[in-house]
Amino acid sequence: MPKYTHLNWHNENFYNDHPTRKKVRGTCLERINLPALCAYASSLKDNRPCTLLDKSTSGGVHLIRLLEFREKENNTQWIARIQLEPSTPETATALEAEIAAMELIRSRNGAGARGGKSGVLVVPQIYGYELDDANPVGAAFILMDFLPGSSAMDATGGYDVHRGRVPVEWRGAFYREMASIQVHLSSIRLPKIGTVVKRADGSFDVGPLPGLGGPFSTATDFYKAWAAHAKFPRADAQIQRCAQGVPAVEDLLQSIHDFPLRLSELASKISKYDEGPFPLYHPDLYTSNIIVDDCFRVLGIIDWEGACSVPWEVVNPPLFLAVLPRAMDDPRNYDADGRLKDSDSQQRLKDRDEYVGYVKVAEQELGLGVDQRLSTVLSDPAAQGLAYALKVYLDPGKLGFYCNVLEGFSSSES
Repeated sequence: MPKYTHLNWHNENFYNDHPTRKKVRGTCLERINLPALCAYASSLKDNRPCTLLDKSTSGGVHLIRLLEFREKENNTQWIARIQLEPSTPETATALEAEIAAMELIRSRNGAGARGGKSGVLVVPQIYGYELDDANPVGAAFILMDFLPGSSAMDATGGYDVHRGRVPVEWRGAFYREMASIQVHLSSIRLPKIGTVVKRADGSFDVGPLPGLGGPFSTATDFYKAWAAHAKFPRADAQIQRCAQGVPAVEDLLQSIHDFPLRLSELASKISKYDEGPFPLYHPDLYTSNIIVDDCFRVLGIIDWEGACSVPWEVVNPPLFLAVLPRAMDDPRNYDADGRLKDSDSQQRLKDRDEYVGYVKVAEQELGLGVDQRLSTVLSDPAAQGLAYALKVYLDPGKLGFYCNVLEGFSSSES
């Protein structure tokens, strides 16, 4: 049996030391039938005996277990990703769309879960799944190939060691790989904006976005729908408490309230690429969803929940390079020369510029027959300000002068 001592996965003692995690995990384990899970996995693997290994980990809404099949030479490992909470029609629909997105990528990319080249977009192969709890296991789950690494968040000691930042000695190579991967992802384009749907004949189509509708034929239609449904999650009193000390708190409140209406008014003037095709987008491309080896070489990307095609102005660099746009920020966070006072944010801006440079190189070198739309939108301050604002307005409801990010588009008004 192989030793996974390099993986930041956990045994029972880890959960015993974290009461909240233990409760959520325990509730899930009480309602699921793990022998049935192994039996189902075995049925997909020529009825070879399946062993549920002790190692596990968990994300926000999933319990992850490692399964192993005995082989003549090397044993085979699969991942079982089990939904922690009971399923609903909404979670079933989201899971179906996630699976379709992963299968679309594999069909377009031709990259398997194992043996992918550096910088190639790799997603695990899916072997089986259930969309809801109405099955012998008692929970929605996916069985997929195991990428033998840790998330970039957990690798080499985890957050306690590197605070979620890629160690300096591997950062440049990691950025180059991620730039190439994002170029591959943006080359997968759909005719409309929406979720991925796999038809019975194996072809792919575009479906509605949860809470917004669609699919949308233009970026304009998407922005108008987003504005019509947008509701900031914080009450005014909470905003005022959180913004204590901000001189222009009333302006802050007004900007938050006015943002959806102002976005709707400018919707037709925002996108240079109003009609499709539109790029496929991973909404949570953070270090927790990037699987790496011990030298931060990328093995694959996971957690494609929420993946969909979007307007180009919604696309941003990986979230570990996110910086609050100056237009949204408190002016007191900048010096007289307009430079950020915070050194970490300064470095992240430098890293982001370096990353965009790698994207430009990847667009030229990969021979995918794509244009330079990705590097163009990543280099556009107005587009990146809007992308950030749309991401944080609804969740978590970050405070900021939202209407300011639209000023770069309002100059084109007649």
